[in-house]
Amino acid sequence: MGMDISCFRVSDRPLIPVTVIDPNTGVTVDVEALIDTGFSGFLLVPQPIYDKISSLEIDTSRFYLTLNGLIKTKVAKVDVKIGSLILKGFAETPIFGRGLTLIGREMLKKLNVEFKKGEEICVRDP
Repeated sequence: MGMDISCFRVSDRPLIPVTVIDPNTGVTVDVEALIDTGFSGFLLVPQPIYDKISSLEIDTSRFYLTLNGLIKTKVAKVDVKIGSLILKGFAETPIFGRGLTLIGREMLKKLNVEFKKGEEICVRDP
């Protein structure tokens, strides 16, 4: 089992503090991200946040089928800091519509996450 990285108190929603880092410019943005096992991507952010950390945008789009229909996203390489752990990955934002801040399964599979009786979430290095 990995070492405890951080535990976060939660209320009625599994939100955890995350720092998104543009590895090219060093710009950082602190957000609260909702753990969403229904989202298969890495990290979804609203357009204003994406604009600050997307200097390494890649020439590809991703598509997701949601309850609201098909969503197309733009994608950029980012680093994501949770506690003291830094992960290399991607930030995405919807090309049209309102974006949420979601941690998806692509990021979750790189972590050990424990939900403790709905009171806190602990993230461990795998």
